[in-house]
Amino acid sequence: MIILDVEGESFIRENLFDIAVPIHVEVMNGETKIFAYPFAKELCEEYEKNYGSDLFSDEALDFLREGCKPFCNELGYKEEKHPKNWGYNFVCDYNKPSEDIVCERVRRDGKYINLTTFNIAECLAYERVIYAVVKEGQIISVAVSSESVKDAKDIIEIGTETAVGYRNNGCSTAAVKAMSAFLCEKGLRVLYKCHHENEASAAVAKKAGFDEAGKFFYYVLRKV
Repeated sequence: MIILDVEGESFIRENLFDIAVPIHVEVMNGETKIFAYPFAKELCEEYEKNYGSDLFSDEALDFLREGCKPFCNELGYKEEKHPKNWGYNFVCDYNKPSEDIVCERVRRDGKYINLTTFNIAECLAYERVIYAVVKEGQIISVAVSSESVKDAKDIIEIGTETAVGYRNNGCSTAAVKAMSAFLCEKGLRVLYKCHHENEASAAVAKKAGFDEAGKFFYYVLRKV
């Protein structure tokens, strides 16, 4: 299924925004959705027809990249550093917190020293849910929702990060389990995405009880 993002392309052409995403492919539970700017409609139709058996192969993604070059040249965009930005979708619809590592929900900024790169104040301002592993008054690992619970519809994406020096000890897994347990109790399915080369992130998802449900691809362009 190809879904045209008419407003997205119009906005880019009118404003020359710093970032453009002309093509975004999602495969979830066997269903394929291709979100595309209208200029890429025929390109995506041919892509789906010719590479339907493996939409994420190097050949398939190179086909999309070549087809987008006229758009890039016309508006002055260039490919992101890693143009083959595909990865895995993991989903969870039931979970429970870790029994080994205690996590707590962060409801206000400034209570702890934050060692991660997440902007806690900004996340809270948008009512995004935050669960953290706290050690000696410092946030060493977090899981953060992409939106508020009230704005989510059926499924909600989360992200996680553990500060340098505290990795590989189960903190991210614990934060993800605590977050997903909370969200599942709210009746939501939880989505966890990771790049195909990030084996450590995929391991966190699996250890936290998530199941692989598909793949994704974003073709990201940046203004020259």
